[in-house]
Amino acid sequence: MSIFRHGYQLSTVCPSSGQAIHTVKFQQRRIPPHHGQDFQRLYGLRQWSNNGKQHMKVVSDSRCFGGQQKVYEHYSAVLNFRMRFAVYIPEKLERPTPVLYHLSGMLCSEKTFIQKSGFQRWAAHYGIIVVSPDVCPRVNLGVENNQIEANGMSYYVNAVKKPWSKNFQMYSYVNEELPSIIQENFNVNKDKQSIMGHSMGGHGALISALKNPGKFRSVSALAPVCNPSQSPDERLILKCYFGDDNKTMEKWDSTCLVADYKGPELNILIHQGSNDAYEDDLRLESFISACKKAGIAASINIEEGYDHGFYFISSFIEQHYHHHAKFLCDSS
Repeated sequence: MSIFRHGYQLSTVCPSSGQAIHTVKFQQRRIPPHHGQDFQRLYGLRQWSNNGKQHMKVVSDSRCFGGQQKVYEHYSAVLNFRMRFAVYIPEKLERPTPVLYHLSGMLCSEKTFIQKSGFQRWAAHYGIIVVSPDVCPRVNLGVENNQIEANGMSYYVNAVKKPWSKNFQMYSYVNEELPSIIQENFNVNKDKQSIMGHSMGGHGALISALKNPGKFRSVSALAPVCNPSQSPDERLILKCYFGDDNKTMEKWDSTCLVADYKGPELNILIHQGSNDAYEDDLRLESFISACKKAGIAASINIEEGYDHGFYFISSFIEQHYHHHAKFLCDSS
């Protein structure tokens, strides 16, 4: 008997929009979640927990769909710089609430997603707290003609090369320091958290789920960068952080990570537009092939006529929140 089953289906009709889409779905072998102390010791370490709550400055606070959309600023010990993150808090929360982390793409900030995507409607509907950090610390390192600072190209990795290594530790910030701050300051259920992202942020969401088996109940991505170690433009950015070391780059590449993944089901959802101008850089087909070979479940949708921007994001954000709600808002 095969350890996994997979299927490929074309010209599927989306039930919510009635539009034809292409869908790739793989069913993963079932591995029960690990809740024991050994699993938590290996994958659930909280390195950035503090004795007291961090000081957070409220930058903005706006009423939205009955809840509050807030932006905070704090000093990050991991990034060695000030950092901002947005939090949407639905109204009338009476018990610890599920939390969804959203990672934005380059050229964005903590404000772009909260102002353009319309996610608050669905976060309020399902009762999910949503946390969206800025894409990088806004530090000026004075590197001549470098686009990383100008365009926020953090790629949610931990840099090892100077001058980036001091401040560009976004993987540790997203997966360790920020969740610790959220758990200390907000009424969240730390056992019910998921992650998603767009473009570069989709890359960050996928590697976060793959590097932390069992930490996130689900993961989704909108037009994610899937195979940066094999994309010439993305390699130029990764070389700034790691040097020309292919093996190190592969440790931060979701297509490479999925080949060796051992853990609970990931519950992956991905959407990409058929008119995405960055299709060659995203390399979604490589990720599909790796999932198929490894027997990793994924629902991957190619949406006819859509591009890479926020019209695309806002068109399918409902499906992503419905996906995460299935795993975050159950009774268990």
